[in-house]
Amino acid sequence: MAKKKGNNFTGDFKEKSIVSHRFMEAFNKLKQQGKFKSYDEFAKEYGYDRVVMANVATGRQEVPMILLWALVVDYGVNANFLFDLKKELLRE
Repeated sequence: MAKKKGNNFTGDFKEKSIVSHRFMEAFNKLKQQGKFKSYDEFAKEYGYDRVVMANVATGRQEVPMILLWALVVDYGVNANFLFDLKKELLRE
């Protein structure tokens, strides 16, 4: 019996969405730069448990809006990067 091919819309990463994937990319880059040491340190700063970060990283949940906001406002990540925007939102 042939194995049924699943629908994999997320590409080559385990996160649920492009936003989650980009969030984790940005998080890991900031971690490499020494902005924080762990999931736990980052999550607790915004009132979350490290489990939330682990769930985002493994695709069990989407990124909470407050954590997206934190990367943009507190850490200077370009929101266009997080949302994978390549064009302006509105037409001229």
